Amino acid sequence: MRSILPAALVLGVLVPAHLLLPPEASVALGAVTLAAIAGAYIGFAAATGQVRALVEELGGASLFGIAALLGLLWHPVVIPVALILHAGWDLDHHSNLFRSDVPGWYIPFCVWIDVGLGMVLLALYLG
Repeated sequence: MRSILPAALVLGVLVPAHLLLPPEASVALGAVTLAAIAGAYIGFAAATGQVRALVEELGGASLFGIAALLGLLWHPVVIPVALILHAGWDLDHHSNLFRSDVPGWYIPFCVWIDVGLGMVLLALYLG
């Protein structure tokens, strides 16, 4: 539950930004946000010093990076859908499926942001 307040603060900045930005800028910000969120796990994997953890996270980040690019080049809805799917990636880390040493607070923090921002952007881009 400690992750709700920090996530709310992040969403309190990102959501109004998306609502105020022109559509193209909102999509660009969404793509960068998705890539940054996915890329954070690379740092956690690198900190373990385990090659397998790094390969797992590079693979996952690459998929979300491709989704961000598809959102920019093909259809913006790919970005919020990928953000919502990233919440599943977060939860897989909570179950220790992956070898990255992710801090316990980070996983629910990221789930809140992924789902919250993903739902807002989905409504915004479909609306």
